[in-house]
Amino acid sequence: MQEIVDDFSLSTLLRAMETNVQEAWVCLGRGLGAEIHNEPELLWFLSGIPFHLANGIVRAHFSPDSEEEILNERLKQLTSYGVPMAWLIGPSTRPSDLGSYLERHGWSPDDEAPGMALDLHRLDEHLSLPPRLIIEHVNDEEMLKTWLRVMVVGSELPEEGLALLLDVVTRCGFKHDTAVHYYLGMLDGRPVATSLLYTGGGVAGIYNVATVPEARRQGIGSALTLAPLLDARAWGYRIGILQSTAMGLNLYRRLGFKEYCTFYAYFWSGEQ
Repeated sequence: MQEIVDDFSLSTLLRAMETNVQEAWVCLGRGLGAEIHNEPELLWFLSGIPFHLANGIVRAHFSPDSEEEILNERLKQLTSYGVPMAWLIGPSTRPSDLGSYLERHGWSPDDEAPGMALDLHRLDEHLSLPPRLIIEHVNDEEMLKTWLRVMVVGSELPEEGLALLLDVVTRCGFKHDTAVHYYLGMLDGRPVATSLLYTGGGVAGIYNVATVPEARRQGIGSALTLAPLLDARAWGYRIGILQSTAMGLNLYRRLGFKEYCTFYAYFWSGEQ
């Protein structure tokens, strides 16, 4: 049983926040059948699937005296696999200017994502759902496929990514993981929204909050964020965390989240 984090000091919060997102990405990698490489300088995974979120570097911590030649060799190794990759940059990433280095070597930056957290004890006791909305827990293969379809549309991810993810689910089925909880929002019986709760690093991490365009501005995103947070609190967690998109920033601020750091992602196309 992991130790629950209830210390709101900045150093503890940042460490827990990074651990949660790193573990969540590695969990995704395992679900895709990836090889996990936990090395002193890098934590990364490689599935070989030609989709940018299916291969990634989630932690980089090179020593201060590392020469650029060392970085060049590692970068050459990672890009030699010839598949799209994502590289997560967080508060503890070293060197601190690694993002600029990646850009100089052909990696494309995504929008920055504020790292946010809130005290779960300050959430409202009850979840008031928008009219006609029901939130269901995903617990089988077909529901997971539905969840993926809605998440991809709501997050405006490439359609080819959906095909690859659905293929993995077809081959591997639905795997229960005590740290991963999928939520599916149903409006008038139609799936319209998603969220995911990942309990790692002693905190409750919210991911993949997405609503299809035609169902937005009805409070559905708020409901799909609050439901897993209330579950996490009932299970004993004290801190909720997430990395916000620009679209969701005001929503999360209204819910009580505060910004503590910034995460960045850089993408490699897979082409040399």
